[in-house]
Amino acid sequence: MADLSSIGISGLITTKTALATVSHNIVNADTEGYSRQRVDATAVDPVRFGSSYVGSGVQVNGISRSSNQYVVDQLRRDTQNYNSYDAYYSFAVRVDSLLGDEATALTPSLQSYFNSLQDLSNDPTSVPVRQVLLSEGRSLSNRFNTVFDQVNQQNEALNNDLAAVCSQISEIAAGIADINRAVKVAASARPGQLPNDLLDRRDAALRELSELVGISVITNKDNTVNVALGTGQTLVVDDSTFRLRAVNQNSGLSRNDILLGTENAPLSEMVTITDKLTGGRLGGLLNVRNELIDPVFNEIGRLALGVADRVNEQHRLGMDVKSNLGGDFFTAINNSALESARVAASVTNTGNAELSCTIDDTSKLKATNYLLRYDGTQYSLIDTAESQTVATFVPPPAPGAFPITAEGFTFNMLSGTPQAGDTYLVTPCRLGAQEIGMKISSTEQIAAALPVRTTTALSNTGSGYVEEVTMTNTDDPITGSAFVTARAVPPVRELVPPYRVVFTSETSYDVFDISAVPATLAGSGIYTQNQGNNLLAQAGITNKGYDVVLNGFPKTGDTFNIEYNGGGIADNRNAKLLAGLRTEKTVGDSTASFSEAYSQVVSGVGTRTRDARVGQEASQSILRQTEAQRDSISAVNLDEEAADLIKFQQAYEATARVIQVTGKLFDALISSV
Repeated sequence: MADLSSIGISGLITTKTALATVSHNIVNADTEGYSRQRVDATAVDPVRFGSSYVGSGVQVNGISRSSNQYVVDQLRRDTQNYNSYDAYYSFAVRVDSLLGDEATALTPSLQSYFNSLQDLSNDPTSVPVRQVLLSEGRSLSNRFNTVFDQVNQQNEALNNDLAAVCSQISEIAAGIADINRAVKVAASARPGQLPNDLLDRRDAALRELSELVGISVITNKDNTVNVALGTGQTLVVDDSTFRLRAVNQNSGLSRNDILLGTENAPLSEMVTITDKLTGGRLGGLLNVRNELIDPVFNEIGRLALGVADRVNEQHRLGMDVKSNLGGDFFTAINNSALESARVAASVTNTGNAELSCTIDDTSKLKATNYLLRYDGTQYSLIDTAESQTVATFVPPPAPGAFPITAEGFTFNMLSGTPQAGDTYLVTPCRLGAQEIGMKISSTEQIAAALPVRTTTALSNTGSGYVEEVTMTNTDDPITGSAFVTARAVPPVRELVPPYRVVFTSETSYDVFDISAVPATLAGSGIYTQNQGNNLLAQAGITNKGYDVVLNGFPKTGDTFNIEYNGGGIADNRNAKLLAGLRTEKTVGDSTASFSEAYSQVVSGVGTRTRDARVGQEASQSILRQTEAQRDSISAVNLDEEAADLIKFQQAYEATARVIQVTGKLFDALISSV
């Protein structure tokens, strides 16, 4: 017959264990990540007594935790999705506010600047109007600088966040490796029994890690876990771990990359995994840099380069109040320092080649970054936004140049020799908004007039009239040869040479060089009545940097003089052309005006911000549902635990009574002997 004493003792042990487990649940009800535990008890194998079996008590097989691995995994996925959207939105809303706020947006300054140019075209002799134009030009360049500074502050904050998140990830990964080690020891000490509290701590650490970065988790046979990042980059293996570092890998450019390596590995032995990471706060930060910070840098920079270049180009075709040819209105978009800053060499390059980038055509510039890679034979230029190779070329000997015409810029090989594997990050537009500034400093330098004027002889009998003077170049000694002396120091304010156009019939004319006496024939042309005729080009006179368009019905003997516009301070022709740049399609391969280009930037950022907010709210809702599902399985219900506490207390007391009865029976048995 079964031993009543041993049955009672087994019951005491089991109920005591159950009471301890319930108490453990109660005191950990508010512990983050704790999973409710329960005692797994089974009956002891019965003892045969005659033809029957008599029970032998109860035994504890183990203590299990209430957990569903599918729900735990889903909770990690939903956690990393929400935190990715949340990190993205927190930055996106700041950038959106910066570009759209009246106090910091570019649109008001652009409008005011071109309004002041329009006012100048209406009254080119007014000093107050010219002063307003100077002020608005300065305000516009300052606004570009301010927007750059504000975006750069967000970029620096993002870099700091990347570094902090990488440090946290490495710390948590080390903690998971420690827990793996403890789990392995505990499991080996008691085969078949799992250290529930350690498993809870590890699940909590894994969820905390998923808040920071997207991870995948594999459970090993010994109950340790391996953790991988992104597309499979190992972070934790058993009880060993790798670490992440946020490092700026490009000289002269503030842009951190994410590197992975062993604990004490030097940077040269760490692997760049920036493009392989997704999810969590780290993934959200990288997305906001790729989709907002870098594009805004480039879009605003391209706009600043376009404004400065087009205004300077037109301003240099004009003439100021002192009859000098116009100079740059804004600072030039190309100089040696700016050109070098557009090419950032990787710190891991083994070659010593130095390169720079000259902007040739702002209308062709793309708001993107490029990766320039040398394979030992040729360079490949890759558009990082599209991940497409846009050009390949063999490096010319330094010094030398290679134009990338389709992209609007030229590479300059300054010195040194590249080595296979060398890379450069090329950012043609990134610094444009930072570098724009005012070049002219006085109202007298504003070139509102054109340097060429025409006069009509009083004796003319026809109705021919000068429709316009077209200016194309006043700088180059070949294509702007008429103005070479005007650009000299000191300047000689005259055309080289001045011309006289004499109509030999109603449909033909001669052009005479009148710089000397007697005048010499420079060319002859055929005239088409009542339409615009380029007098110089049709007479075979090219590369002067200007032409005169004549229209109407001239008569035989009609004469027109072409000369330098010295003293023409009331001339507003160049001011009108400058004001016309407001609507000229000069940005994005000549598809948008300045204001339209900026509106596209604001609209794009606004759309991404709204999408991020929708994603944040949706992912948060899904996360809460998954948390509720997890809690329904694993969370401690104090009412249930209180009921269990009473139940197990009563069971303990009843079991103690069994032992008490066993003692009395034993005493009675002894006394009867």
